[in-house]
Amino acid sequence: MARLEYIHYKPHCAVVESTEVIWKLDTLVRPVERLPQIFWADGTPWHEANLWALEMARNRDVKIKTVHSAFEHIHKYANWLEQEEADWRHFPKSKADRVLVRYRGALIDARDHGELSPSSTTARMNAVIRFYRYAAGRHFISRDAPKWQDKAVVVRYFDTVGFERTMGRITTDISIPNRVRPGFRLEDGLLPLTTQHMTELLKFAKENVAEELFLMLLIGCFTGARIGLS
Repeated sequence: MARLEYIHYKPHCAVVESTEVIWKLDTLVRPVERLPQIFWADGTPWHEANLWALEMARNRDVKIKTVHSAFEHIHKYANWLEQEEADWRHFPKSKADRVLVRYRGALIDARDHGELSPSSTTARMNAVIRFYRYAAGRHFISRDAPKWQDKAVVVRYFDTVGFERTMGRITTDISIPNRVRPGFRLEDGLLPLTTQHMTELLKFAKENVAEELFLMLLIGCFTGARIGLS
C-alpha cells in the first residue's frame, strides 16, 4: 500500500564553492511544515504528485489545510493504483481501459454501496482531476493524452440583491456529481415517528406550548406525519 507522510520541508539551493557543489539552506524561501508526500509500496516517492504538493504549499494563496485535504484523496488514489496494478499514465484508445475511467467507476461503486458519501466521492474525483491538470501542464504526461473531454457549463445564481446572474465554468465528462446513492431514503434523512413518540410529543405539547402549536402538531400527526412501527 502507498504511504502518506508529512515532512518539514527546508528549501536548499546549490552553491558552487571551489569547483564543488554544496547544498545550502535557502533563507529567501519559506519552509513548509507538514508537507504531504506520497511513497509507493516499494518506498519510491511519487515525484510528480509530491512536486504538486510542494508547489501548492509554497503558494501563499493556498492554505496548507487545502493541500492536506487534496493529498488525502490522492493517497487513496495511489492505493487504488497499487491494488489494481495500474499505471497512472495509462490512457489507451479504449475509453473503458483508461485509468481515470476505471477509477471513476470504482468510486461510483463505493458510493452506491454506502462505502463513500456522495460528497467524498465528488471531492476525491475532483482532486484527482486537479492533479492531472497540473501534470499535463508540467508535461509529466502528454497534453494530448485522452484523459477526458472538457465541456463548458453555465451556472445560474442570484446575487445578494436578488438579480439573476450567470457564471461559466469548465467541467469534464468524468467528474462525479454530488448525488445521493440510490435506494429508498426519506427527504433530509427524516425518519417516521413511532406511535409512542407521537403520543409523548402531543402530551408534552399540550402541557407546555401554546394551544395553537399543539393543534398544529395534532393536525399534522393525524393527517400527514409518517407513523412507523412501534
